Amino acid sequence: MLHIIANRFTLTEFLLDSLPADQRGRVAMHPRRIKGVGYSLLKALDAFVPFRLPGFRPFPAEYLQQLETIAPDDSVLVFGIENIKDLRIVRKYLATRQVSVFTWNPVMDYQQTPWVRRQHIRQLKGLGFRVFTFDPGDAQRYGLTLVKQVYRPVESFRESVPDDFDIYFLGKDKHRFERLQSLGETWRAQGLRIRLQVIAEPGERHPESAVVDVRPDALGYRENMALIQRSRCLLELVQANQTGLTIRCLEAMFFDRKLITNNPQVKHLPFYDPARFFVLGQDDLSAMPRFLAAGTTPLSADDLAGYAFPDWIRQFEVPAAT
Repeated sequence: MLHIIANRFTLTEFLLDSLPADQRGRVAMHPRRIKGVGYSLLKALDAFVPFRLPGFRPFPAEYLQQLETIAPDDSVLVFGIENIKDLRIVRKYLATRQVSVFTWNPVMDYQQTPWVRRQHIRQLKGLGFRVFTFDPGDAQRYGLTLVKQVYRPVESFRESVPDDFDIYFLGKDKHRFERLQSLGETWRAQGLRIRLQVIAEPGERHPESAVVDVRPDALGYRENMALIQRSRCLLELVQANQTGLTIRCLEAMFFDRKLITNNPQVKHLPFYDPARFFVLGQDDLSAMPRFLAAGTTPLSADDLAGYAFPDWIRQFEVPAAT
């Protein structure tokens, strides 16, 4: 039987809500960080020693009890949790050693040094966890197991709404503002309707822009989905060291929208169609209006099945003993 330990992240909870009720009952939501110097010191000590720290409760009792109900022959998927101290402690409450970790960030994350990320992967493996990634480059370089990126069926969220925008982008800066500015100016000059939104992070400063909107806070995911459905095409700009498909790509696939991307790996998808995927740096930027106007064939249920969360999690189940 598969159990899931997941972080409290909007997109994670969106995926979990697609599970049947019986599977949803086997999900443990990892608690948010508790602040306080004393607690942090005890937690660090608890993570360091190989036994449970006497008299210290690292997480809420209900959560710890849920972990302890997982049987030795069950399997566990740790989804989106990367705090190594938390995972060291969680491991001590699990009777099973069939634990898989899916990391949703590239190993070379833009916010951290290469050494820090490599050390993090080594520590995950040192806990005896199987580490999975959606990124082919990371799988090859760091000996991780490659799986597909994941999203969920969205039929219940579909709306019949007019296309208000030709191109839509939403994301943190991640050193992409100048590129967005340049692309936005080009597309505005082509007469295209654009909605490019950057979410400002603490301490970031951005120049005034007529084509890129800087948001002071994140956008609710329901609101984001509404904007996706009002757009003909989504834009993604992946990090230089990333080769796997992003959530933005899967949003385009599941909502049947076109995608503009700087990730040439989309050309290796079995359902790649130049009328659906436009690759920056390879396709002719002046042809953007023709690309947006070209018709496409909707992706089939079989094309999407391997990326849909309820099907995707089955690969982490340990077969029952015979």
